[in-house]
Amino acid sequence: MKRNLFEVIVVGTMSAGKSTFINALIGTELLHSANQATTATITRIHDKDNKSFFSGSAYNYDGKLVEKSRNINAEILKKWNKAPEIKKINIDGDIQTIKNTRAELVIYDLPGPNNSQNDNHELLTMEVINDKEYGLILYLLNATQFGINDDRLLLEKIYNTIKQDTKKEIIFILNKADEIDTEKELSIVQLIKNVEKYLKEIGFKSPNIITISAKQALLFQKLLNSDVFSRSEKYDLSVLLESPEFLFKGASSLSRKNRKLAQSFIQTNLSQEDNEILANNKSIKEIKEYYYNTGFGEICYLLQNKIDHTFNKIKKV
Repeated sequence: MKRNLFEVIVVGTMSAGKSTFINALIGTELLHSANQATTATITRIHDKDNKSFFSGSAYNYDGKLVEKSRNINAEILKKWNKAPEIKKINIDGDIQTIKNTRAELVIYDLPGPNNSQNDNHELLTMEVINDKEYGLILYLLNATQFGINDDRLLLEKIYNTIKQDTKKEIIFILNKADEIDTEKELSIVQLIKNVEKYLKEIGFKSPNIITISAKQALLFQKLLNSDVFSRSEKYDLSVLLESPEFLFKGASSLSRKNRKLAQSFIQTNLSQEDNEILANNKSIKEIKEYYYNTGFGEICYLLQNKIDHTFNKIKKV
């Protein structure tokens, strides 16, 4: 029997940290990330619960298979992204933070459209955004430089595309919020207010904004997944584990009801974890709690809630 799909688009400019965000959500460092444009294709990630590896296929602009890999990794994806003949990449694997209940989650990673060296990136991004199948956009903003022209131009195009479609929802993810110096600059609460004002000027009436640190979240996921760390990652992780005061505490503009439901979701999931020690006398349960506190708790709750209830509502209409 064909299962329902709940399709989510992840959009943002090159500096937003989309690859790190998706890796932190998936649970492992699958997508190549760097301080430059790393996504040049439409990458489709289909959640398959309990699958022990990620497999992938690459297709050209005529829809023909170019290459496939049973066990895909960041290096293979990096190579496929650099190949000019490849337009789309399909990946199947277990997105560990989400459980498929009434639908299977599908995430689309789109190219950063502000690549001055490749106008095709914007065409690919808008091709997917103009599609009518997806149900949710996760728009990533860089907390350290929101409001730049590239962001505004893209947001205006997205707003004009979805304003007539009440079924399309957008959630704004304010990434790299941990890099804001709240002592010298502004508080996270004030930052959210500033972003909210900026988005309302574009046309988004009541924007839902979630602040996160995808970098910290990915470190915790890599520890839980027993992945290999670089030297700098080992240092960053040791600082976080030894000095919890450096952990980022996510905040959001979600309603009080949704914040309470998110906390209930987090506590329910944490109650199912054991106390096996991983590092620095921290248990799996504690590392999971750190992960959720980076802002990913609310993101996971919202995605899981959509999967659990969206198609149930459709049946009742």
